Amino acid sequence: MNLQRFVNIAYVLAGLTAWVICGHLFGAIFDLFSRDFDQPLIGTEFLRSDLLGLICGAAVGVALKMNRSVNTWALEVANELKKVTWPSWEETRLSTVVVIITSIVMAIILGVFDMIWALVSTAIYSLG
Repeated sequence: MNLQRFVNIAYVLAGLTAWVICGHLFGAIFDLFSRDFDQPLIGTEFLRSDLLGLICGAAVGVALKMNRSVNTWALEVANELKKVTWPSWEETRLSTVVVIITSIVMAIILGVFDMIWALVSTAIYSLG
């Protein structure tokens, strides 16, 4: 697959992310000043804050696409990711099991230390 296609998909995802974030941000700002300003435009779910967020998201996507240095950097990143040797499904599954078991063991160890520290603290405070 062409690397530029992956980079363009990343720009679209960045624009969609900006749309969601900016839409919520504008909604919060409108609620802060006046709830009446954030009126529905299309149906009941698409508000003025959503439209402004959509405009900001589109602007972010287009700005990223048009910026030559960002485009060059993104293509270099995609090219480097193409060279990565990704683990197989079996290696990924085994690594996940190791992480889960290690997390459980560490949680037990920290829980025992916390319990001991609580007993010691209670004994010290009860003496005084």
